[in-house]
Amino acid sequence: MRVEKLWGGTFKEMPPQEMVDFLSGRDVKAKPPADERLISYDLWGNRAHVLMLCRQGILSRQDGRKILRGLKAIETLHRNGKFHLDPAKEDVHSNIESFLIETVGIEAGGMVHTGRSRNDQIVLDMRLYLRDRVFEFIEGLIDLIETLLVRAEEHRLTVMPGYTHHQRAMATTFGHLLLSFAEALERDVQRFIHWFCLFNKNPLGAAAGYGTSFNLDRQLTSRLLGFEGPTENVTDSITQRWEPEAEVAYAVTVMMDHLSTMAQTLILLSSGEFKMVRL
Repeated sequence: MRVEKLWGGTFKEMPPQEMVDFLSGRDVKAKPPADERLISYDLWGNRAHVLMLCRQGILSRQDGRKILRGLKAIETLHRNGKFHLDPAKEDVHSNIESFLIETVGIEAGGMVHTGRSRNDQIVLDMRLYLRDRVFEFIEGLIDLIETLLVRAEEHRLTVMPGYTHHQRAMATTFGHLLLSFAEALERDVQRFIHWFCLFNKNPLGAAAGYGTSFNLDRQLTSRLLGFEGPTENVTDSITQRWEPEAEVAYAVTVMMDHLSTMAQTLILLSSGEFKMVRL
């Protein structure tokens, strides 16, 4: 099979489309606004908050049902690619709240913001979003590690020279080399699991950073959103709102360095100078 690409001369088959899309990046495809990634998480947070307000008697069941119907309508539009964020409304939270007010009225729609601030909303959305990404990284890493372990077992007796500064050094096996990649990736898994331990806590109820006088049930929203429980201090999650993102960014940076080491090694060993590996 011939690969009909300018760069496809040495390929026997087409690489996965997701790999091609990743490498081309934004060269020919536009990226959606960042907050579009948060729409489903903001809807989830809104539902949990409304259910809690109704349970606490802060919001009437009638108004709660109206809001939930409005949120369902947004979800349907979003899934069909018909809910677009208006830049004039600044962010995903204001876009959703404005839609609710326009569709169910200010009396009910405006109540969705009761006991909340955009501060704890964005912290919530980001924790939910990052949590899903962390799970994806862990799942992908485990799959890759398992593949490396299978290949390492197959090549446990495949002798090859070990290299230092591209000079032949001690004899080793290809299986041993593959296990070195797997061990580094296992640390990446542990690093992402540690993120989950640090930040799988519910910031709702922090409002702008000092809580609210409303009798909110933070334990209930924690259960509805899959958190271990609420944050113990409402100020910390707002003032240190950057920290979950920074921790993920560091973990991803280390993981990418490990993947780069593996990729560069395999590229080198598959080159015409070495001819040890065929990709």
